Order: sequence, then structure tokens, then C-alpha cells
Amino acid sequence: MRILALDWGTVRIGAAISDEGGKIAFPFEKFIDGKDFISEIKTIIEDRQIEKILLGIPMSLAGQETSSTKAAKHFGEALARAFQIPIEYFDERFSSKTAANMLSAQGLNQKQQRGEVDNLAAQTMLQTYLDTKNN
Repeated sequence: MRILALDWGTVRIGAAISDEGGKIAFPFEKFIDGKDFISEIKTIIEDRQIEKILLGIPMSLAGQETSSTKAAKHFGEALARAFQIPIEYFDERFSSKTAANMLSAQGLNQKQQRGEVDNLAAQTMLQTYLDTKNN
């Protein structure tokens, strides 16, 4: 089963895709524009034969819902209305920080990270999900 992971943001949406066997997560080539996300995601679903969407839900450090959590869930509801595939929510509270740390370790500054961190965060989240499901 091929899974599309989405790291929702108000400006851009990070994306990652699993291999067909559901074992390895790969960052998508580019981030998804937050303005035209339905058509971009539709193209990805059709071109890559996606069978499930994993949507990152930002929680507070204490595990509480925030305004961002509610906005991400609203985004998930829009996805559910647009597509006839399962959508699963996943706590992604550390994925963006982990991705930023990985890019910093590679020598990229914050400006250079801007286009990369969202997809890497989606990949981190998806790989964690896959590892959990496969063990």
C-alpha cells in the first residue's frame, strides 16, 4: 500500500510518499502550495496510486490540541470530502524540529531550509509511522 504523508502548513504543505511495500518513506520532489492543494494532491494520488493519506497533526508539547491542531483537522476534513481514500491522523509534534536539525547538520541555514524542511518533516513522520506499523 502506497501512503502519502502530509505535513500541513498555512503557506505550504510538506509531502512524502512510501514505497509500494510500505517500508520506506521518500520526501516528495517539491512542497505543495497551500492555495491549490486539492488539485496538486489529486494529481499525486492518481499518478502514484496512493491508497491512504497520513496527515500530521501538530499538538502542544503537553499533548494538547492547539489552534494549529484544529486548522490541520479542518484541512483533513477538506481532504476527506475531496478524496475517497482513508485519512489517518498522526501526532507530528517533533517532525519539523527533527527535519530542521538534520538540515542544519548538513550546513543549510534557515533560508536554505525553507523549501526542504516541510517535505523532510513529512518523510520523518511517515517513516516513524511505517516503522511502528511494520514492527
